[in-house]
Amino acid sequence: MGILIGIVIISAVLLILALIKIISLQKGYDDLTENINDQITGETGTPITLSTADPHARKCADTLNTELKKLREERIRHEQGNRKIKEAVTGISHDLRTPLTAIKSYIEMIEEEPDEELRKEYLERIKNRTDALSELTEELFKYTTSSDQANRISEEAAEEQDIRRILEECLISFYAAFGKKGIEPRITMPENPVTVKCRRKDANRIFENIISNALKYSEGDVTVTMKDDAEVTFENPAPSLTPLMVSKLFDKYYTVNDAEGSTGLGFSIAKELTEKNGGSINASLSDGNLRIILKFAH
Repeated sequence: MGILIGIVIISAVLLILALIKIISLQKGYDDLTENINDQITGETGTPITLSTADPHARKCADTLNTELKKLREERIRHEQGNRKIKEAVTGISHDLRTPLTAIKSYIEMIEEEPDEELRKEYLERIKNRTDALSELTEELFKYTTSSDQANRISEEAAEEQDIRRILEECLISFYAAFGKKGIEPRITMPENPVTVKCRRKDANRIFENIISNALKYSEGDVTVTMKDDAEVTFENPAPSLTPLMVSKLFDKYYTVNDAEGSTGLGFSIAKELTEKNGGSINASLSDGNLRIILKFAH
């Protein structure tokens, strides 16, 4: 009889413990469900915590925390991507609207203008605005292709390049453009080759974009200086620029001068390609002179 009572007591204790365990698990999974709902709705970003000490439930919570962290990071990237797209669309719309508005105005003026000389002048201005639109379209195309190229850049091997020679060839290709604007570049380079590890086509593109922008903004002669450590400085008078403008030169689609159709894409592309090749680039304004300093990685 005593043994039977002992068995009953033990069974009752075990049953009570089992019930406590079940209630604890039930509460733990209720907490888990509530946490998941909060995570999905974005009401919290803190990791899931459980009141139960059950190892299986905790393992489940750890797995969910890992996956939810990935989802949060993906959501942030998605939101940032949407914001960048909106900024890009706003910038493009602004750049397109300015010359289009001018073209429309000049067309209306031509229709009402009897003076042939003025009509020719208006037509020339329309041509200039059309050229600006053409330039914008070309820069957008280049930016898209360079972004695709930058995304694939890790798959391509960087090689040893004589950066001095690449810069020299780029400057020669702009010789006629410098002459047309009455600019005589002052160039200082090392006598010996300057070797860095980068992709030749990227280096070409970087130099081309910086030099072409120097032609747009410069209101005087351009100075180009290369050091033995692969640091290249481009400097030119730019009294119309302000420190705020210069701080935004590398921003995508930032427009400094609408009349000339400048979109900021050239500098943006140069920055992206430079950094992808392990280098750095920055801009500063001192005594009315714009200075672009480019440093390649050895």
